[in-house]
Amino acid sequence: MNLQFLVSDDLWDFPFFKRLAANDTGSAPGHQGGLVIPKDLRTFFPDLSGGPSAAAPTVDREIRAVLLVAGRCVDTVRTRYQFQTWGAKRRPESRLTGNLRGLRNQAQAGDYLLFQRSNSDADLYRLSLIKRGSSDYDALTKLTGDATWGTIEGYRPLSQQDIVASLAEQNTRQAGPFSPFDSSLVATETRAMRVARSLVFSRTVRAIYGGVCCVCGTALRSPAGQVEIDAAHIVPRGQQGTDDARNGLALCKRHHWAFDRGLFGINRDRTVIVPRGVADIRQNQLLAVLAGKPMREATDKSLAAHPEALEWHRINILVS
Repeated sequence: MNLQFLVSDDLWDFPFFKRLAANDTGSAPGHQGGLVIPKDLRTFFPDLSGGPSAAAPTVDREIRAVLLVAGRCVDTVRTRYQFQTWGAKRRPESRLTGNLRGLRNQAQAGDYLLFQRSNSDADLYRLSLIKRGSSDYDALTKLTGDATWGTIEGYRPLSQQDIVASLAEQNTRQAGPFSPFDSSLVATETRAMRVARSLVFSRTVRAIYGGVCCVCGTALRSPAGQVEIDAAHIVPRGQQGTDDARNGLALCKRHHWAFDRGLFGINRDRTVIVPRGVADIRQNQLLAVLAGKPMREATDKSLAAHPEALEWHRINILVS
């Protein structure tokens, strides 16, 4: 079995799993459509604050999912994570419902379903169906034993509590004086803390720039709602740059790549600066035309890109 899903990488978190029941598959009656999420696994999904009530018997939140069957991507969809109570007539049951036929129609009772959360987008998941009788299934069974659902020992995924704690930490940090560096991370940061901080930083930065690039004002978007916008650190994490949103810019992938390599920077007057040596290269003309244009500012002025961080980038990263 290829155990790459157990390796921490830049894309996906460690998995949690469920062995599917008949009601989770495409053979389930219509009123039972969707995937039941056991209570123990709710901590790895977004918070449904407040839960259902008589006035609001169904509480839900849209998430996006990449669906894989036997390692092959069959669809990328919008689906809903929700509490269902059947009109407040039954105890709340958490489910994923909607647009999952590409996976559920190929599933049988007893198959494994692996869930993995994106390391850069808290509302994006990868769902991998592993069929009974396959070598992958047998190898996974050796790791999970008789468990019907849960995590794999030694590989704890990020929980919603981790994200909440990181959000509180970020809010405290951003309410104080700005520092472009956070040297304490090297000695104290666990993997869960690092991933949670990255998710919170990414969500905050993309939101305050309206989900578009702050230098070109555009963003490509997939039918499933994925957006190409990255939350770029001005002082890089590799240089102990802080996860404070004031050390961030929302950039499309092309301009994130260029910014990290010093092909452009932001001047003191908040306009784009493109060094002559960069602008004179024929392939860089789409970047050169941005020179002198004002950057798009954060909607929350208190979280605007800090001049100290932008100056550090001009001195240390910008091509001379």
